[in-house]
Amino acid sequence: MWPQDDEHDALLIDRAAAAAVPSDGAIGEWARGRRVFISSVMAGLGEERAAAAEAAVASGARPIMFENFGGRDADPLNAYLGEVETSEIYVGILGQRYGRPLPTRFSATHTEFRHAEQQGLRVAVWALDTQEREGPQQAFLDEVRVFHVVPSFHSPADLRGQMSARLRDIAAEDLAPWTKLGFIVFRASEVTHAGAEIAVTARVHSDDVAHALEAMASNNFSTGEHLFTWAGRCRTVRVADVQSTTTSARSTSVRLQLDVLEEQRNPLYEVTVNGYTPDDLTDAALRVALYGEPHPLAGEDMGFMAEMQDPLQPLRDAQVPDEIVRSLAELMLVDQLVGSGRAARVTHFRLGTSVGGRRRLQLTWEPPQRYVNERNRSRHSVDGQVRL
Repeated sequence: MWPQDDEHDALLIDRAAAAAVPSDGAIGEWARGRRVFISSVMAGLGEERAAAAEAAVASGARPIMFENFGGRDADPLNAYLGEVETSEIYVGILGQRYGRPLPTRFSATHTEFRHAEQQGLRVAVWALDTQEREGPQQAFLDEVRVFHVVPSFHSPADLRGQMSARLRDIAAEDLAPWTKLGFIVFRASEVTHAGAEIAVTARVHSDDVAHALEAMASNNFSTGEHLFTWAGRCRTVRVADVQSTTTSARSTSVRLQLDVLEEQRNPLYEVTVNGYTPDDLTDAALRVALYGEPHPLAGEDMGFMAEMQDPLQPLRDAQVPDEIVRSLAELMLVDQLVGSGRAARVTHFRLGTSVGGRRRLQLTWEPPQRYVNERNRSRHSVDGQVRL
């Protein structure tokens, strides 16, 4: 039997949790040892680079920049890219000039940006507020804006303040990941998965969300099965216990004890139809649901095998704001793919900025292990425009 949370058409989201900011101590602990790679042309942006470095140091992180590289035996380009690979956050500063093209045909900043994306770093880019940008630099900026919000800055001090705020936001996302239990979406301060048990601690800011979580302690809910999704993972669980404490700040501290149930794979997802393997069918279902591509088995008796509910539709219905839409879109896709057993995990997710109400969405997923001796499972990727 599979969890029956689909009966709820609407998500219940703790929207106020988007504004939650960790304490300075928590941010310092998170930042300690993290490397922030600062990338820009050198000429004309010395003060801005220094301001970015100051913001990184103030958060507790270590800025990685050309000025501190010193002598290297390695090829300069390989040295720079190696520093990118060992960093967690990429900070790009785009001014007026593009810079000299390297053998890659891109400038150093452009090459470093692309490498940071390929390596899966957190990316934050700022653009100087100017009307005198070189053509190649404008093209580079337009490329970045396809996938990232690029704020403008007016001065080094402005950049330093914006970067400090962005680092706090990134820390908040890492320290309090969005989670989904059934139809309830909230941020957890801690999730501990140990064998057949999951312990969740959260500070909930919505009375409705707190009430819904507390209701799961009743017999009517605790005997049911739900999907719990967090940090790229998804498990079928039963709610064993709920403890809540309401504070004077009108927020509720909630502790959930979840029992992990044995995974039961739907045998329908193991069927080959008209030459389409189970993984081909999942790939087709994603393309139909997300991008509206033509159904490859339309009119066939088994056409429903290449169908799935659009995982993003609940976010459209809820009119989720931009500051949390990326996190929740990834959460919903993991919930749909991993929760259904169609995929073992989502290995790559990227959602671009809205252009005319549409965003570019790239997704890579790994199929479930079907055989004991199966080691190398090929990954599948989809890429297209979604309405969100």
